[in-house]
Amino acid sequence: MGYWAQLLEELLVGVAERIPLMEDLIAFGGVCRSWRSVATKQQNFKGSQQVPWLMLSEEEEDERRFVSLTKGGMIRRTALPEAWGKRCLETLGWFVTVSKDGEMSLLHPFSRVEIPLPHINTFKNYIKDGMINNFIFIRKAVLSSSPDSLGKNNNDYVLMVSYGGCGWLGFWRPGDKTWTTIESRRGAFSDISYYNGKFYGVDLGGCIFACDIGGPNETVAEVVGRIPREFMNYMRPYLVESDGVLLVVVRDGTHLDFLGDYGDNPNADVYHLDESRIDYGAEEFRVLEVDLNNAGRGWREKKSLGAKALFLGDNVSISVEASKFPGIKANCIYYTDDCWESYQCFKRGGGKDMGIYNLEDESQTPFYKGESFSPICPPIWVNPSF
Repeated sequence: MGYWAQLLEELLVGVAERIPLMEDLIAFGGVCRSWRSVATKQQNFKGSQQVPWLMLSEEEEDERRFVSLTKGGMIRRTALPEAWGKRCLETLGWFVTVSKDGEMSLLHPFSRVEIPLPHINTFKNYIKDGMINNFIFIRKAVLSSSPDSLGKNNNDYVLMVSYGGCGWLGFWRPGDKTWTTIESRRGAFSDISYYNGKFYGVDLGGCIFACDIGGPNETVAEVVGRIPREFMNYMRPYLVESDGVLLVVVRDGTHLDFLGDYGDNPNADVYHLDESRIDYGAEEFRVLEVDLNNAGRGWREKKSLGAKALFLGDNVSISVEASKFPGIKANCIYYTDDCWESYQCFKRGGGKDMGIYNLEDESQTPFYKGESFSPICPPIWVNPSF
């Protein structure tokens, strides 16, 4: 190791500048401290969206497994004892972790820098909400920008979350001791996105809201658009930015469907359901483009993503240029299990519903052929980053 650490910085910079994928740069930076210092200074990945890794459910206390789709399904193992036994929600390469007792933090999975967050019991309506499972109390978490993964002071960011069974919105800024609730006449927020300097949320009824944190009415969610109800029946909406445009993607098949008369038993143990008598899984995706400059009244359905591929799932909604990454298919949606009911109701938890949906022919194919289940943190997409 000593010899590698003594290589001239100019030589290391020349090598790092030729690395095509962020995941390879992370491996480069893992050699030693001097190599990591060079890797973190590279600008060739700044602002460019990378293909996320698939983080599998935990098996060992001290490490997590990541599947690389651009490397043919190669599995990387990373030491991460800080995430053991916790729910992880990914945003901008960071995890928002939630423990069984409600402790929360921001955790960078590759530098292992950890930033404490206020306890889950500081949310408004925490007791009134009636949630008994802290693991699923936080439904979605989105950063406005990335904290410093090197542990330096960087307070210029906001963390927005949807929480509780009613899907309220709340946010935290560095230095806050409690979570601040966004006032809204509606709840049931399904997804959040940070777009053009504001946080946007979409609820299960198809209403799109905007929140301007730092503005004069930062605790108020303003209705800025609405998706026609015909697209929202029994569907789960996501918000994702693609080519500077805000898209709403609706997904059918994220709720449990009881087979035969299985759902008629009022005495059934809802936390230990018979998985063989229940069906769920993605059936259809539809993509809508919303014109926020027209008071949210302008929208159109997109039948094609063109050269783009979308990655959707529990807490992640991102768009990438497929042609830049080996093995990634354009005009396709890569999805992970997003059925919260399966996390709670099945003994092995969630993780069954994963695949690739082709928008052109509506076919579905797997991207991971193994099994990975968890009632706490099923497989999720993770942005490789420093």
